[in-house]
Amino acid sequence: KEESIKVAGVSYKKLKESSYNYNITINAVLVYAWHKLLSVYGNTKTTVVGTVISGRNLAIDNIEKSVGLYINTLPLIIKHDAAQTILDAIINVQSNIIKINHYSNIRLASLQTEVRRLFDSLFIYENHPVFVSNGTNSDKFKINSLKIIEELDYPLGLIVHEQNNEITINLKYAGELFTPTTINNLLSG
Repeated sequence: KEESIKVAGVSYKKLKESSYNYNITINAVLVYAWHKLLSVYGNTKTTVVGTVISGRNLAIDNIEKSVGLYINTLPLIIKHDAAQTILDAIINVQSNIIKINHYSNIRLASLQTEVRRLFDSLFIYENHPVFVSNGTNSDKFKINSLKIIEELDYPLGLIVHEQNNEITINLKYAGELFTPTTINNLLSG
């Protein structure tokens, strides 16, 4: 099942301004918020979330000009320290995201020594550009309709997409494990 919320208008503008003023990414803010929610709801001081990374740090010539999926999912572990300020926690999250990007060539399967999963939750931040036609015949191609079907094999998956001065947050969840009330409380938390 899936539930969604949007961050737009004044809230979006304040989030953008704050991230700029404190030199942190919106991705880091949202990753921290997701981990913190899981920590509170799970009553735990450590959270592990599968974090999708771009994989563009691979040592491939002209990778930035290539087309293709280089994404990987690696565990991001956050230890929640009550003495730490929220800003310091977000800065640490951003630093940890940068660190795991350096390991984008590691296969997730190689980290899972047991049959068990390393995490039960995914965080996906999609910031890829979307083609917008300028209305002229010079456009190389035009997409009239596009439908993306994303299937997750995890109980919780947060998919964030930033576009047109708003953030859309989709929470995909296993309906047999979570009630819609729990999910809505999680999203509004």
